[in-house]
Amino acid sequence: MYMWNGLGQHTNATQTSRAIASLYALLGDFDRQGGNVIFPKVAVNEVDGKEFLPKETAALRIGRERKPLGPPAKPGNCTAYDVFTAILEERPYAVKALLNFGSNTIMSNADSQHGREALKALELAVAADLFMTPTAALCDYVLPATSFLEMSNLTTAFEHRRQGKTHVQYRPAVVEPLAERRSDTWIIFELAKRLGFGEKFWHGDITAGYAYELQPSGITLEELKNSPGGISRPVEATFQKHAAKHKDGVPRGFATSSKKVELYSHVFAANGYPAMPEYIEPAISPVSRPDVAAEFPLVLTNAKFTTFVHSQQRALPSLRKASPQPTADIHPETALRYGVKHKEWMIVESPRGAIKVQARVTTNIVPGIVCCQHGWWQECEELKLPGYNPYESSGANPGTLIGADLADPVSGSLPHRSYLCRVKPAE
Repeated sequence: MYMWNGLGQHTNATQTSRAIASLYALLGDFDRQGGNVIFPKVAVNEVDGKEFLPKETAALRIGRERKPLGPPAKPGNCTAYDVFTAILEERPYAVKALLNFGSNTIMSNADSQHGREALKALELAVAADLFMTPTAALCDYVLPATSFLEMSNLTTAFEHRRQGKTHVQYRPAVVEPLAERRSDTWIIFELAKRLGFGEKFWHGDITAGYAYELQPSGITLEELKNSPGGISRPVEATFQKHAAKHKDGVPRGFATSSKKVELYSHVFAANGYPAMPEYIEPAISPVSRPDVAAEFPLVLTNAKFTTFVHSQQRALPSLRKASPQPTADIHPETALRYGVKHKEWMIVESPRGAIKVQARVTTNIVPGIVCCQHGWWQECEELKLPGYNPYESSGANPGTLIGADLADPVSGSLPHRSYLCRVKPAE
């Protein structure tokens, strides 16, 4: 069970995910063969560097004051909208500089206008990317990044399959970086050296870093380099690891204060959240906000589609031919009600903004729903197909339709997949 965007991009994401996890536990299907199993991995040294950050500093991480049980606390991530607030309002403290590695932040987050204001307000903004994205265009410096063919990489586990979890692979660079392109790793290692942290970054030797990462696995970097397809180290799968007993005979249990599955969470209760998983209607829906739904009666959601990856590749003719224009899915009944026709342009409008997309009338979506795509900005010169302004209503960026004012109180998730909108034919 992978609880990803379909459950996560809502204002009730945490309670929904807790309910599903609780169901697994109640059925006895957690970490049991045929159930939701935690597969073993090859042992490696962690290289995320979290041990270098003092606990006192980690406690100040942006967003933690609002989400004490959420990602700012564990694993230690900040939402983009909290970073924007820190830049513009200097709370909980001021952010003056930002290094952005391959993240088209403007196109991949809600409230793109707010993001633009924040990036423009920085004293120093640097992007490392392959293209001049809308995000890179707002930075003071843009560093030319390598493509995956121009850099080596080490993967110590692959997702989703049991066999992949215990497969290790080294991927060499196919060609030397063209011009002055550099990998993200090289940039970080060089920056660390110049800031006086070279010793913690193997004095800039990326290969030495790979070797350190592999040490516990019993696989050397040279062995991997001589095995282009990678090396598998099958680890016998053990189930119900929570039932394994310590030397004193006490079961290992779970990572909770009671060591048990806590259907009633004392930690949630202590922080003012519902202690039992309970259904919470999305913050803006026909049920929770009938006043808004009176003007915006359709449910707005979004989904990726397989032609492109996020905001990339729309400049490639071979792919753009397959999906030449930004579209939004709508059911025939809904399209008929609002005068929208298949493959004709329509306006999708929310309480926060509007975009212009082509209607894709399909029975693959239920009536009353509009499903948009994110990532449209890039032109395709060879096919003479345009790019799209990421901030204007003439563009196709659904990030302008959603704000950051309504969020899951625990995780901070935004309602990208449960908002309200209306449609009309474009003039």
